[in-house]
Amino acid sequence: MNAMQRLHFAPLALAAVLACTAPTVGAQAASQSGVFVPAPEGTVLVYQRKSEGSYGQYEGPVRWTIGQRDWNGRKLVSSTSERHGIQLLDPGNHAIVAQLSSDGQPLMSFNPPLAYEWPLAVGKAWRGVYELTRYTPPMVSSLTIDYKVETLEEVSVPAGRFMAYKVVTTNSLGETDQTWTVPSLGIGTLKVVRDRPANHPLGPGHLEGVLVSRSLPPQ
Repeated sequence: MNAMQRLHFAPLALAAVLACTAPTVGAQAASQSGVFVPAPEGTVLVYQRKSEGSYGQYEGPVRWTIGQRDWNGRKLVSSTSERHGIQLLDPGNHAIVAQLSSDGQPLMSFNPPLAYEWPLAVGKAWRGVYELTRYTPPMVSSLTIDYKVETLEEVSVPAGRFMAYKVVTTNSLGETDQTWTVPSLGIGTLKVVRDRPANHPLGPGHLEGVLVSRSLPPQ
């Protein structure tokens, strides 16, 4: 899997979800605030992924573990998968700062980091322009992403039923992304659907993922 393929699998906000249960009424109400709350260190999330084309042929579970890692003198949140490498995120707004290989070698970084504009609200839309640095081979390019929060709706996944914001993005390479997120409960990505068109530099592709479970660290 190359660096561009790694970039678009990991969600913008990998965070906690209550495993295999529905939230309480109070939690459902809180989930509608659109404010981001980080996942605790040591959280383990398991997604069921199905992908094809330029995302790679795969159907099965993908496990991510939340931790910490230093990057250029900063302590960042790390989200680590044996299959998809390490994603480094800003602890303040969960923005994607960099992507590393499984052995810790830098693959790419973003300036400014990729992030949603918190708090989310239905109808909110914005554009982000980023400088993308690839390290192997060295290359710097521009990436533009248009974001829109389309709905707040109930979504059922193996991890439970949640009121989730649906955020739709389109980038300057033609890739589209539909992500359902419950930020104030620490659920960065509840469900995701991604598509690349035939004229994408990596070719066409389709990816789907749903959150199956989360394991909390010991209290």
